[in-house]
Amino acid sequence: MNLFPETVATDDKVSQLFKTSNALDKKATPLIKVQKIEVIKKTDKDADGDEKMEDAASDDAKVKKPSKKKLAKKNKETKTPEQVPEEPEKLVEEGKESKKSTKEDEIEKASRTIFVGNLSNEVIISKSTYKLFQKLFNNIDDDDENKKLPIQSIRFRSVSFEDALPRKVAFVQQKLHKSRASVNAYIVYKEQSPLLNKLIKRLNGQVFSNRHLRVDSITHPAPHDKQRSVFVGNLDFEEDEESLWKHFGACGSIEYVRIVRDPKTNMGKGFAYVQFNELQSVSKALLLNEKPMISQNEHLKKRKLRVTRCKNIRKVEPTLKSGKYMTDGQKTKLGRAKKILNKAERSKLLKELTVEGIRATKDDSKPVLKKGKKERSKTGRVTKRSQAFKKSQQKK
Repeated sequence: MNLFPETVATDDKVSQLFKTSNALDKKATPLIKVQKIEVIKKTDKDADGDEKMEDAASDDAKVKKPSKKKLAKKNKETKTPEQVPEEPEKLVEEGKESKKSTKEDEIEKASRTIFVGNLSNEVIISKSTYKLFQKLFNNIDDDDENKKLPIQSIRFRSVSFEDALPRKVAFVQQKLHKSRASVNAYIVYKEQSPLLNKLIKRLNGQVFSNRHLRVDSITHPAPHDKQRSVFVGNLDFEEDEESLWKHFGACGSIEYVRIVRDPKTNMGKGFAYVQFNELQSVSKALLLNEKPMISQNEHLKKRKLRVTRCKNIRKVEPTLKSGKYMTDGQKTKLGRAKKILNKAERSKLLKELTVEGIRATKDDSKPVLKKGKKERSKTGRVTKRSQAFKKSQQKK
């Protein structure tokens, strides 16, 4: 069927209308002739031929991928010595060495770090108080200001915050808890000096910002002597160390006061330890048993304290892990920094401890524990009887 007519002629009446009108005498343009459109159907053979042509063109366009063996050969030829990857064993060894170096740095850092407890939180709030605190621990002697130990950093810990914010945010905004007026600090010095022990002895128990400071070493902390200490119970959870300093101050000179606190909330657990410098002060402190203590916090009520002697702890047989068989050099290197090392590293440290530049001494020998039973004495009563019995048997 024809989709369109063969020809379309213009109408003569239309041209006559243009003649009679006032417009220009122009004939109407004839319409465009439209030719027939023939739809050619492809046969199955032609379609197969076109598909084969398209497949051939696509095959030519594709690049042939080389095999894995050829790629490996090319990579070996083109690789320079710098591009060759390192062996995994070497990488593991380098990682271990870097970990060892960081742990050794932490141990060395602990030897020049001191602990300051019962510090007023005004150090955080006031810049002038912070400068006075920094100056106090810079000077070794009060008389000679030239003798100074440069401080590397000061870190504040055991800070109680009022709002449940991230610690860094609350510290910057200084939103501290009102019932907790004391904090702890760690002071790291730039250089290790033997004068640090002198500084610790001089500043321990000194009053700064109306509070008695507790200054101690990290590597060589003051030992707990139960004969010079008393146990204090029935304390309020919000009680402060300064209240105990003033309550037991009349009994004698105090070495330190320690309230046992919860590590997460920084609140007390209801008991404390007070250690005196002299043994006679303990008997005076025991007289304060079941007597009320006036707290420094005004909102806390008076509480009758339970004051007793420190109980004898069951003795454990000494081992290499305890400090009895360790030299002073080993104690210095371990100290409280042993938390950084694991069990295997601590055992290696005890065996392979060498410090360059220090003369060898008698105490530097490796500690050895005697295993098994003791040797039988040659001059004992049992040996004499056994020898006499053997001689009598030989004569018979």
